[in-house]
Amino acid sequence: MAPTYQFTFDDIPDLSGKIAIVTGGNSGLGEVIARELARKNAKVYIAARSQARVTAAIARIKQAIGTDENLHYLETDLETMASAAQSATYFTKLETKLDILVANAGLGAIKSELTPDGYERNFGINHLGHFAFVMTLLPLLKLTAVQDPTSEVRIVIQSSQSYQQACLIDYEDLTKTYKSIWHPLTLREMLGRYARSKLCNIYFMLELADRLKDIPNIYVNATHPGLVYTHIFDLSTSPLPYYMQRIGEWHAWLCGIPVDHGAKTVLFCAASKQIIDDDLKAKFLYPAPQGPFGGFVYFSGVYPRELTALGANRDESKKLWEFSERALSSALSNN
Repeated sequence: MAPTYQFTFDDIPDLSGKIAIVTGGNSGLGEVIARELARKNAKVYIAARSQARVTAAIARIKQAIGTDENLHYLETDLETMASAAQSATYFTKLETKLDILVANAGLGAIKSELTPDGYERNFGINHLGHFAFVMTLLPLLKLTAVQDPTSEVRIVIQSSQSYQQACLIDYEDLTKTYKSIWHPLTLREMLGRYARSKLCNIYFMLELADRLKDIPNIYVNATHPGLVYTHIFDLSTSPLPYYMQRIGEWHAWLCGIPVDHGAKTVLFCAASKQIIDDDLKAKFLYPAPQGPFGGFVYFSGVYPRELTALGANRDESKKLWEFSERALSSALSNN
């Protein structure tokens, strides 16, 4: 039986001298993650597109913790791989190390569009944008770990238990818009594309952890926050009719756990000493134990969970990694 880890925000140690990046830290889960890391004295860069929204988030965090001294804006657009890589490159000119990287930003229900790179937006932003961002920062993360063997470099990929609803990745489908205009089928396809992007997050975590296995003080893990009522449940940009939008939003509002609870699994991976004590790497962490309702209700612990057969398929994870490398190389060469 997998262990249960008891963890609260009070268990986060002092992070003075640590430098962190949180993508999508301007609202929701990302804002809570940035707030709690900054509360424990980490220098936190909030990576997002809108400076105005980050400024507003920093003001809210300052009101909560009494200071904004350790909070900074990093302009980051995950819409294209080139822009994501450009942001990461700019960061490497600002700082000489990076201790904590949280790939949190993501899209939920969206209308049928392609990114400028030519990929459907859930895949393009939730996976490829982060792939470009993290891979560009990877040399700095490695340098941080190698230069100081006592450092504890953390990379956390925000996924979702929705990955379990994904099918085997159809690479030809990644450049296509929705096939159906009949709303029930559109909903099914929309949820399937989101699930596929969350499966990609799992695959990225597994392959990245494997490629960093020779550096003992880098810890790569993935998390499920639980069902949390955040802006990702704003369905106004989806192709669904109004009544279906409202049903989805009401469901999340009625059943969702508080945002602070949803941030727990990421903060555990990003800062808890228990990650080091038990050498937790390439794990998928939940806010609930195994069971029919696990991940949709809140428990006090953090729970490593076994991946499904598809989620643990290393042939498929390697195939995605190779596809992503080619896509990134193409995007950068065309920029």
